[in-house]
Amino acid sequence: MAKKVKHPEHVNHERWLVSYADFITLLFATFTALYALSKADASKAKAVADGMREAFGVSGAKMVNMEALDVNGIPSDRSRLPTGNGNENAPPAATKEAGKQEFEEIKKQVEEFLMTKGMYDKVAVDRQERGLVVSMKDAGVFESGQADVKAEAYKILEELAKKILSFRNPVRIEGHTDNIPIHSRTYPTNWELSSARATNVVRVLTDRFHVPAGKISATGYGDSRPKTSNDTPTGRARNRRVDIVILSDSGEASEPETVIDEAGGGSMGDGSSAAAPEGGAPAPGGAL
Repeated sequence: MAKKVKHPEHVNHERWLVSYADFITLLFATFTALYALSKADASKAKAVADGMREAFGVSGAKMVNMEALDVNGIPSDRSRLPTGNGNENAPPAATKEAGKQEFEEIKKQVEEFLMTKGMYDKVAVDRQERGLVVSMKDAGVFESGQADVKAEAYKILEELAKKILSFRNPVRIEGHTDNIPIHSRTYPTNWELSSARATNVVRVLTDRFHVPAGKISATGYGDSRPKTSNDTPTGRARNRRVDIVILSDSGEASEPETVIDEAGGGSMGDGSSAAAPEGGAPAPGGAL
């Protein structure tokens, strides 16, 4: 009987397709997750996070909190941000009005906080007739020629928010620049830059630290209100600032009053109508 010839074992040259298919699947899942994170929708982000936790069998404590990522995927402590119009998590409205004595106490507390945090050279506190003025140097709050608030500035803004929420005094955020012209695509002049910086500080205070929108306004002064001469680099550095002003009675008198007509619209003093921001008055001259 003839002996059967044993054929050589067939070599599978396509085994790499298995690994390749797994790689493509993971890549697709990664980009799907990134796409979901690019949408500023807390409910969708939570659903993606829960799905990934379930798929990978990882507890929430070991996963990145996707609800705490901003639209660029950067941690932003979103768990502290309010939803809707920003009033859901707001503390009860203060009923006490801050006067000279209270301003002195706030000034002392803020200065002690600045010393403790090593920020005394970046922020100046001054009590004036119009109220308590907290001047934040632009170098400590913004990058040169930019209006996005630095993360390190949040510490002092959070401390100021606590003081603002303790009293019912209105607050005005004032953006200032030096007299060196700026000609960027985003900010053609110092007017746009100063206004954008003031507005971004307002957004941090209202969105992140729950300061009611109705008691705060933003104003851009450009280089029209210098603290000192712009003839030296030191003077120009002092003039580049954002002032957070907790207004006194006299300072509050310069704020525009919100008047609601019978139709529910905002009404200006000359009889013309203008749409005011929800819960607040239009900002003063130079404001957005």
